[in-house]
Formats: sequence, C-alpha cells, structure tokens
Amino acid sequence: MKELPMDVKEIFDKILDSVKESQSELSLAELGLVKKLRYYAADNTIAVYMNYPGYNPAECPACSVATGIMKGTIERDLKQALLDNFPGWKIEFV
Repeated sequence: MKELPMDVKEIFDKILDSVKESQSELSLAELGLVKKLRYYAADNTIAVYMNYPGYNPAECPACSVATGIMKGTIERDLKQALLDNFPGWKIEFV
C-alpha cells in the first residue's frame, strides 16, 4: 500500500482534531472513534472506518436509539469536514 502524501495525512489529522462529538465536546481524535481513513486518489474516494464500541441493543432499546442518533451526527459532521477539504470527492463509511 502506498503511503499517504504528508499533506493529506496532516489534513486528516486536522479534521479529526476539529470534529467534535456534541455531548462530550471531545474531538474524534481524542475519542478514537475513527479507526482509519483510506484515500483513493484514482477515483476521488475517501473510505472512513469507524471504531464504535460494541453494545447490545436488546439490553437498552432507548440507548440503541440514542447511539444511532449520535453515530449519525458524528458521521454527518465528519463527512462535511472531509468534503470541505476534498470538494467533489466521495466519502464512504465502511
């Protein structure tokens, strides 16, 4: 696998430092919620691999709903930050 150009790595790091989880106000970098970002220059795609902790939705249905909302908000905010820096690119959550 080819190494990321240094400027792209720096942009990714900056994005992960700037996007905050709304309840804790901690950055995605601080929370460790993004496992990795893959940059595919050939087809202008960024693949985002999230690192959400596991849980059992059967134990708490309300928690399942709240977690789904939280994940949706985080992914929306992260996607927007990536598109701000990589306009016209495709962002895929894997």
